Amino acid sequence: MKNRRENRSDWKEESSSGANTIDVDIGGTFTDCFLQVGGRQACAKSPTTQHDLSTGFVRALAEASKQLDSTPEIVLSSANLVRYSTTLAMNKLIERTGPPIGLITTAGFEDFVLVGRGAQWDDGLSKRESRNLAMVQKPTPIVPRERIAGISERIDHLGQVVRPLDESDVRIQIHRLVDKGARRIVVCLLWSHVNPRHELRVREIIQEEYPGVAIGHVPVTLSHEVQPRKGEYQRAMTAILNSYLHPSVSGDLTNIRRELRQHGYRGPVLMAHNSGGMGEALKTTAVDTFNGGHIAGIAGSLEIAKQYQLANVVTTDMGGTSFDVGIIHDGRWHYTETAPVIDRWMVSLNMVDCKTIGAGGGSIAWTSEVTGQRLGVGPQSAGAIPGPACYNMGGTEPTVTDADVVLGYINPDFFHGGKIRLESELAEQAILERIARPLGMDMVEAAAAIRKLVDGSMGNSIFQETVLRGHDPRQFVLFSFGGAGPTHCCGFAKASYIRRLISFPFSAVFCAFCGSLMDVRHIYQLSKRLIVVEPGVETPVLDRARFNAILEQLKHKAGNDVRAEGLDPKALRFSLELDMKYTMQLHVKRISTPKLRLEGAADIRALLQVFVDEYKKVFGPAGLHPQGGVSIESFVLHAVYPLKRTDFPLHMEARSVPDAHSRKGHRHVYWESEGGFKATPVYDGDALRCGNVIEGPAIVEAEHTTTVLPRGAELFVDGYMNHRIEWLEEPAWE
Repeated sequence: MKNRRENRSDWKEESSSGANTIDVDIGGTFTDCFLQVGGRQACAKSPTTQHDLSTGFVRALAEASKQLDSTPEIVLSSANLVRYSTTLAMNKLIERTGPPIGLITTAGFEDFVLVGRGAQWDDGLSKRESRNLAMVQKPTPIVPRERIAGISERIDHLGQVVRPLDESDVRIQIHRLVDKGARRIVVCLLWSHVNPRHELRVREIIQEEYPGVAIGHVPVTLSHEVQPRKGEYQRAMTAILNSYLHPSVSGDLTNIRRELRQHGYRGPVLMAHNSGGMGEALKTTAVDTFNGGHIAGIAGSLEIAKQYQLANVVTTDMGGTSFDVGIIHDGRWHYTETAPVIDRWMVSLNMVDCKTIGAGGGSIAWTSEVTGQRLGVGPQSAGAIPGPACYNMGGTEPTVTDADVVLGYINPDFFHGGKIRLESELAEQAILERIARPLGMDMVEAAAAIRKLVDGSMGNSIFQETVLRGHDPRQFVLFSFGGAGPTHCCGFAKASYIRRLISFPFSAVFCAFCGSLMDVRHIYQLSKRLIVVEPGVETPVLDRARFNAILEQLKHKAGNDVRAEGLDPKALRFSLELDMKYTMQLHVKRISTPKLRLEGAADIRALLQVFVDEYKKVFGPAGLHPQGGVSIESFVLHAVYPLKRTDFPLHMEARSVPDAHSRKGHRHVYWESEGGFKATPVYDGDALRCGNVIEGPAIVEAEHTTTVLPRGAELFVDGYMNHRIEWLEEPAWE
C-alpha cells in the first residue's frame, strides 16, 4: 500500500496525463455522481441523506459503478482523484445548527458586527423584500451581544502599537465568553491584517487557558488568517461564518473520507470553492465551500462555452430545491463586484457571481388569504424526504413536480429511469385540496398555474441578472441543467426573452460533471495601500519595488500551499487583480493588471490606463477625478494549477429524422397553446442520434431528466450530442 506522499505524487502526474476520476455533487435533494474510468463514463443520482452525507455519496457511486459492470471498491481502488462539490454549507447556515460562537474584538468596537455598516437590514434581501420596509427586520445575529467581548489593545493603520495588549483583561474576557456558552472563539482586532501581533498572542492565551488536551478545548479562528483585508465588519463576518460552518462541513467530510478509505481509496479529495476553482479538501476553509456546487456549474459552463465559441451565456441550474443563475459575459465569469453577501451578512471573499432563488422541482405551491386569495410557489421545498406528494413518502404539500406529473410532462413510470415510481393520484389530490379548491379552479387549471408561475419567477430572475446589469438577453445563449432544468427551460427562456438554448443529456448530474472541468485555484488577498499618482500631480509615483515585493509575497504563499497539496509550484499560472480608486473618492474598482510584475515606467502607465478605462465604463466620464490622485487599496492574486480536462468528442451533424427505435409512442400532455391536453409524441432521449431534429410539441425522456418542447420550438442533437433548442420564429413574447 502506498503512503500519503506517494499518492500525492500520483495526483501530480495524473493531473497532466489523464486519470480515473470520481466527481460528486451533493445537493439539498439529490447526490450526483460522474465517473471516468478506463476511458468510459457513467453517471447516477441518489437521494441526499441529510443525516449522513456519506450514505448518499456511496449509493450514487454504487449506482454509477454498476453501469460500468463494476463495484465501488474496484472503481475506488483504481481512481486517482475524487472531486467533491456541495451546497450544503448554505443549508447548514439557513438551519442555524452551528455551535455557539464567541467574538473577541478591540474594546469600544463590540457592536460593529451588529451595526453591520448601517445597512445590514437590507443585505441578502431581494428588491421586493427590501421595499417592504414595514416587514423588514435585521437578521438574528450569529454571535449575540452577550458573547462579544472587547479587550484592551489598539494597533493603528500603520501597524504600530498604540495601546499594548492587556493580557490579564484577555484572560478575564475569555473566561466570561466560555461561561456564556461559547464553544468556539473568533478574534477580530482592528488593523490586524496590517500587524497580527495581538491576534496571535490572544490565540496563545486561549490555548494556555483551554489547551488542546483538555475536554473543554476551545478552537480559535483569527480574522487575519481567514482574510487579511481591511474592513473589520466583512473580515469579522467571514471569520465568524467560517468558524460557525466548520464543524458540520468538517464532520461531513470526515464521514465521506472514512467511507472512501473503507472502500479502498487512498488518493486526495478536492473540494469546489466559491472562487470557481478547487483545492485539497483538508486545506479548504469551510466558508470557501459555500455555494460551491452551483459555482462548479458556472465554471464548467465556461469550458463548454469555449467549445461552442460562445462569449455570452446564461447558466441556469434548476434542481429540486433552488434555481441558480450565472452569467458568462465576454468569455469569462465575473466575481461579485461589491462585497458579496452570504445569507444576510456581507463578507470579504472572491465569489463567482451567482443568483439563487427558491424555485425547483420540490418547491411547494401555496395559497394566501392575507391580501386576497392568491397563488405562490416556493421558496419552501419538500426536499428529498418527504419530497413531493407524488413520491408517496409522506409528503402532502403540492410541488412543481406534482404539477408536472398532473400535466403529463413527467412519466410516473419512468422517473429517474423508472427507479422511482410516482403516484399521480397523490399529486392530483394534493393540488386539488391545497390549491384548486381554495382558488376556485379545477385541478388541471391549478397545475398549469403552478407551472406558469414558477417559470415566470425563474425567467424574471434571469431578466434581472441580464437587463438590470446592462446586458441584452437576446444576445445570450441559455445553458439549462439540473434535474428539472430541461423540463422547464423553454418556459423560463421565453419569460426572459432568450431564443437559443442548450440542454445536456447529463444535465441532471451537470454540476458533478463540471467538477471534471475545473482547475485547482487559490486566491490570495492582501490589503496594502500604494499611491500610484499623488493628488494634483500627473507623473506616477508608484514604488515598483514595493509593488513587486508584495506580489512575490503572495506568490510565495501560493507556492507553499500547492506544494503542501502535492503539486509542483512551477506549473502555477498567475494573474493579478487590484482594487484601485481615485484617492479623493470613495468608489473602488477592481481591475486585471496587464502585466504581473512592473518592470518600468511604461508598465505603470499601462496599469493606470486600464484603471481609467474600467472606471469610466462603470461611473462614466464625469466620474473621473485624476486631479484627486490614484491609489491601490488591495492585491488579489489568482494562482491556477491546470488539471486534465474531459475530452469533448465531436460527431457529424447531418440533419435527420429520429428513427423508429427512438420513438416511445404518444401520451396526453397539457399544452396551453393547444387549449388543453393533446396526444404528444414521446422520444427516448438516450436513443437519439447526432443530427436528429424534433419539432414541438414533443417530449424527450432521458434516464434522469425530461425535456419539454412546446410548439414553435425545435430540438437538434448537435455534434457534441447536446440538445440545441431554438424557436423557429420570433415568439410573441407576453
